[in-house]
Amino acid sequence: MNSPLPAPRSTAWRRALAVAFSLAILALALHALANEFNEHGYRAIRRAFSALGTGQIALTLVLGLSSYACLIGFDAIGLRRSPVQVSTERVAITAFLAHAVGQTLGFAALTGGAVRLRGYGGAGLGLADIGQVVLMSTLGFVFGAWVLLGLAFVLEPGAAALALPVSAQAVRLLGIVALLGFVLLLPLAGNSGRTLRWRTHALWLPDRRTITAVTALSVLELALASAAFYVLLPDDTSTGYVGFIGLYLVAVVAGLVSSVPAGLGVFEWSLLKLLPDVAPAALLAAAMIYRVTYYVVPLVLSTLMALATGLRTPLHTGGAASMRLAWHTVRPWLPQIIALAVFAVGAALVIDGTLPTPRHVVRNASLPVLETSHLLGSLGGVVLLLIGQGLQRRSHAAWMLALVMCAGVPVPVWLRGGHVTIVVAALITAGALWASRREFYRQGALLDEAWSWPWLRNLGLVLVATVWLLFFVYSHVEYQHELWWQFALSGNAPRALRALLVVSMVVAVFGLARLLHSTRTPLPGAGPATLEELAGVLAGAQDTQACLVLTGDKAVLRDEARQGFVMMQRYGGSLIAMGDPVGPPDTARELIWRFREEADRLGLRPVFYQVGETYWQTYLDQGLTLVKLGEEAMVPLHGFTLDGRERAELRQAWNRGKRAGLGFRVAPVEEVDALLPTLQAISQQWLEDKAGDEKGFSLGSFDPAYLRRFPVALVMAGNQIVAFANLWQAPAGHELSVDLMRHVPDAPKGTMDFLFIELFLWGSAHGFERFSLGMAPLSGMSQHRLAGRWNRFANLVARHGERFYGFSGLRRFKSKFQPVWRTRYLAAPGGMHLPAALLDATRLISMEPRRSQ
Repeated sequence: MNSPLPAPRSTAWRRALAVAFSLAILALALHALANEFNEHGYRAIRRAFSALGTGQIALTLVLGLSSYACLIGFDAIGLRRSPVQVSTERVAITAFLAHAVGQTLGFAALTGGAVRLRGYGGAGLGLADIGQVVLMSTLGFVFGAWVLLGLAFVLEPGAAALALPVSAQAVRLLGIVALLGFVLLLPLAGNSGRTLRWRTHALWLPDRRTITAVTALSVLELALASAAFYVLLPDDTSTGYVGFIGLYLVAVVAGLVSSVPAGLGVFEWSLLKLLPDVAPAALLAAAMIYRVTYYVVPLVLSTLMALATGLRTPLHTGGAASMRLAWHTVRPWLPQIIALAVFAVGAALVIDGTLPTPRHVVRNASLPVLETSHLLGSLGGVVLLLIGQGLQRRSHAAWMLALVMCAGVPVPVWLRGGHVTIVVAALITAGALWASRREFYRQGALLDEAWSWPWLRNLGLVLVATVWLLFFVYSHVEYQHELWWQFALSGNAPRALRALLVVSMVVAVFGLARLLHSTRTPLPGAGPATLEELAGVLAGAQDTQACLVLTGDKAVLRDEARQGFVMMQRYGGSLIAMGDPVGPPDTARELIWRFREEADRLGLRPVFYQVGETYWQTYLDQGLTLVKLGEEAMVPLHGFTLDGRERAELRQAWNRGKRAGLGFRVAPVEEVDALLPTLQAISQQWLEDKAGDEKGFSLGSFDPAYLRRFPVALVMAGNQIVAFANLWQAPAGHELSVDLMRHVPDAPKGTMDFLFIELFLWGSAHGFERFSLGMAPLSGMSQHRLAGRWNRFANLVARHGERFYGFSGLRRFKSKFQPVWRTRYLAAPGGMHLPAALLDATRLISMEPRRSQ
C-alpha cells in the first residue's frame, strides 16, 4: 500500500562542469607557463633553485609561519562576542588546522569553516558564533588586501604601471581612491556595525573597532606572506617590496577566482606577467620554495599534530590537561588531516616519477633495480591518491592499504633517488596512521565508497600537472615509439613515460571497477529463523507497516534485550530504515541510535523512510532533517457501517458489486498454500496488464513464502477468484491493512472498491479500530508562497508529474473512503545528502526484490 516517490533531478552535471572548469584553468595556466621557456626550461629552474641560499629558505619559512600566527588572530577576534569562553589552546589548534586545510584545498571559507564547526562546536559554540569567526577571516582578507593595494599603488605606482595599461599617475590616483574609500567605510560602520542592503542582498559590517583590528592584523599577515615570497626573488629585481605587495595580492586574487586549489599554476603565471623583469626560471624556483614552506610545511605540522595527539598514553596522567585538550580538538579532524597528508604523499610520488634520476644514483644503480623501484614508487603514489577519499570516510580497508604503502614506498623511492623529504613525509604519515588506527573503523570495500567530486577534481589536477611536467621536463627529447621500450640507466624520459603509463592504467582500471561494481550491494535479508524470532515483537506492534519485515528482503537490527527491531537495507550511499523502529517506545529510541551507529560503522548516511511523528525529537537530536513525504489515509473502523447519508457513495459501490455477483471471504493462513497457483496466475495477469515489475522494500511482492504468513482476502465472482489481497494485522494497535492487491484484467468494474468496503466491515466486526490505505505521496504539502524549498519542489513535481504518476488521482481515490490523514516523513542528513537519500530510497523501492537480495 505504500507508494514510492519520484526521484529529484540530479545536479551531477553541474558538479562535473565545475570540475572540468578547474582542470581547464589549470591546463591553460600550465601551458602558458611552458611557453615562457625554451626546451631546456627544467634545467634552468634547477639552476635557479640551486642558487637559492639556505638563509633565504629559512627566512621564508619563518615569515610564512609568522603569517599563520596572524591568521590565528582572526579567530580570536571573531570569538570576542561569543558567550562561550574558548580556551587559548583550542583556538590556536583549531585556527591553525582550519587555515592549513583551507589554504591547501581552496574555498577557505567552506573548508576552513567545516574544521571550525567541529573544533569550536565541541566547545559549545553554535553555528552563528562559528559563522562570525569565518566572517572575520573573510573580511580581514578583504580589508587588508584593500588597504595594502591602496598603499602599494600610492607609494610605488611604477611596479603596477609596468604590468597594467595605465600610467603611474593613474595607478597612484587609484590607490588614493581606494584608501579614501576605506576611510569612509569606518564612520559608515559606526560603533555597533551596520547591514548594507542592495535589492535582495545584504552584507553585515562589524563595528568600527573590529574593522580596524582585523584590518591591522590582515595588513601584517599579508605583508608577512608577501615578504616570504619576496625574499626568494633575485637581488637584481627592480620592483621594491612595497610595489611587490600589490602585485602579489593581484596574483593571489587571480588564484582565488580560478577555483583551482591554492591557485596552482594561475598564481605563478600571474606573477610572471606582473614581474616581466624577473627571469621565469628564478620566479618559478621561488614559487616552488614558497609553496613548500607556506602550504606543505603547515600540512606536515598538522600531520605531526595528529601523530602526537594520536599517541594518547599521556592522556591518562593527571597533569596532561593540555594534551587532552589537544586530543579532543584534533580528534574529529584526524581522518581529514591524514587523508590530506596521504593524498599529498601520493601526489609527490607520482610527480617525482616524472623527474630525472640523479646522476649519482645512475652511476651506482643496477638497471633492473632502478626500473623496478621507479615503477613501484609511482604505483604506490597513485594508490595513495585513489584511497584518500576512503580515509576521509574512516574506512578500515583504506587505512590498512595506506599504512602498508606509506611504510613500504620509502624503499623504492630511496632506490630510485627520490627526494629525501618524500621519504620522511611518507614515514611521518605512516606513524600518524598507526597512532590514529582506532579512528578508522568503518567496514566495507573500497569500491563501495560513493564518488566525491572534490576528490575527483583534486585527482584530476594532480594528473594534469603530472602530464604537463613530463612534457615540460623532457621537451628537448623528440618523441619516438621506441622510447617505450628503451631500458637504460640514463633513460630518464622512457622511465617517466612508463611510470605515467602505470599511473594511467591504475586510474583507468580503478575507474572501470568503480563503474562496473555495484555500490548497492545489499545487506543479507533476514532468514526464516530470524523471522520466526520476531513473531513476539510483531504481536505487540502498533503499526501494520511492521509486517514488511516478513518480505525477507531487509536486514534486521535488534536491541540487546530482543524486544524490538529496525528493518533496513543498503542502497548507494545510504542505509535506509523502513519506518520507525518496532517495539516499546524506550526500545525504539535506543534502536534509532543503534541504527545511526551502524550507518556510521558502514560509512553510510542514515535514512529513515516513512516515519511517523512519535519519535521526531530523537531524529532531530541526531541532527537529521525531517521532510514531509506525504500523508497516510487511515479509515476509522470503530462502529463502521454503510448506513447514513455520509456513507451513501460507499453503499452504492457495495450494492453495485453485489448486483455484479461479487462475493467476499477471508481465507485463513491454512488455506493459502492451496490457493497459491490461482493467486499467482492472477498476479501474473495483473503485472502484464500494468506492464510493470514487482517492487520491493516498502512494498511486498508475490513470494509464496511471504504470502503463506498472512490470511488472504478474496473477491469471488461465482466460484472464480477475481481479486485478492493479503491482510496485515497489528492486533496490539488494533490496525488492519493490506499489501499485495491484484485482480484479473476482466474483473467487474468497482471490484477494488467492493474489496475495500468488505475489508472495512470485516475489520470492524473483528475489533479493529482503523484501516490503513497507505500513503499518498506528495500529498498535503503546504501551498503557501513562503513555504520551504522542499514543499515548493514537491508541489512542482506533483503538479507537472501528474500524467506520469497520478498524485492527485491517488489522493482522490483514498479520500472517498473518508479517511483521517496521518503525516509520513523522511528523516535524513540535510543539505546535499537529502536529495541523495531520497534518490537512494526511490531506487531501492523500484528494484525487483530478487535482484536486491
